[in-house]
Amino acid sequence: VYQPPPSHSLRGRARRAGFFGLGDEVRRFEFQDIGPNQVTQALAALDRHLTPDQGLRQWNGKALLPAPAATIKPQRTLLLLHGTFSNSEMWFEQLGASAPGQALLQALGQVYGKNILAFDHPTLSVAPWLNALDLHHALRGVSGPIDIVCHSRGGLVASWLLRLAPVRVQQVIFVGSPLAGTSLASPYRLRAALDMMANIANALALVGSAASTVFPIAAGAAGLAKVLGKTLRLGAALPIADAAVALVPGLASQQRTDNNAETERLFAERWLVQPKFCAVTADFEPNVDQPAWKFWTRFRNLGLQAANLGADVVFPGANDLVVDTDSMSFLGQPAQGTPELLSLGKTATTFHTNYFRDAAVVAFLAGKLK
Repeated sequence: VYQPPPSHSLRGRARRAGFFGLGDEVRRFEFQDIGPNQVTQALAALDRHLTPDQGLRQWNGKALLPAPAATIKPQRTLLLLHGTFSNSEMWFEQLGASAPGQALLQALGQVYGKNILAFDHPTLSVAPWLNALDLHHALRGVSGPIDIVCHSRGGLVASWLLRLAPVRVQQVIFVGSPLAGTSLASPYRLRAALDMMANIANALALVGSAASTVFPIAAGAAGLAKVLGKTLRLGAALPIADAAVALVPGLASQQRTDNNAETERLFAERWLVQPKFCAVTADFEPNVDQPAWKFWTRFRNLGLQAANLGADVVFPGANDLVVDTDSMSFLGQPAQGTPELLSLGKTATTFHTNYFRDAAVVAFLAGKLK
């Protein structure tokens, strides 16, 4: 806080000599307690709610436990990276929900032993490249070759790890990852995107989807709406919406815009590590004859928007409810490499939060992780 000195009254010889306030004292005040960024504080609290057990964890065949470096043997390791609004329990809930998934978990135990690791990381309050730095630190006790399976935003964490750190990664399987960003995080669509996520969560609940596929979307949308609500009331069409996205580092990093500085730098040059790449993609097309999904046309029908019926188009093309399909296999221009692709094509059953219940995805993973 700067306070200018009071006006100086010049007298006598000083006034006649033209000296105007020489030697005036400038007073400075310093804040001793700067205090927290309240938005960041709220996002960190939301991260702790959605991802409560952060850090590197180890699967013992029944549960995830903290992974002390001493228990990680110098052999082949499997690393699992979850996505936005999620946590590592997701892997075992999703795979454990079907017979093929249960068989895969058993096979992974035979291949990797106790070296099945999962990295729980905050997905909103920090950017993926910061998650990657934390992950690199956590992997210091891992000396063997690493296979990575990553879902959604976890693919960006894996990409930044390969971009920045000389880790012994031999293959990466991206599943529904926004490697080139997602339209869901674009500033000018943000309010519509939150609206859409709330509708998606409601629709999934109405058609009887498992709670583990509904909760991440519902809790994430509700949490973000609460944090950003005051900002968004000013109107998503105004520049303030851009600022609202920038307030959420984990969201800003996933913007599908032509000036996303993080995406530009991620693909600016060849990554330090060049493993084998695989990618799983899908284009979800719900049955709009079901009442739960009738809202879908509002967010997808360009004709409605052209007719000025108030439609807010979030995705301009194919997507899995959360990520644009063509973003899921993007590895830069020039590319880091051409990924081996499993495309599920158009599907009315597989979407962003239930990939690991799909038999084709499970079979693909089983073929790569053997």
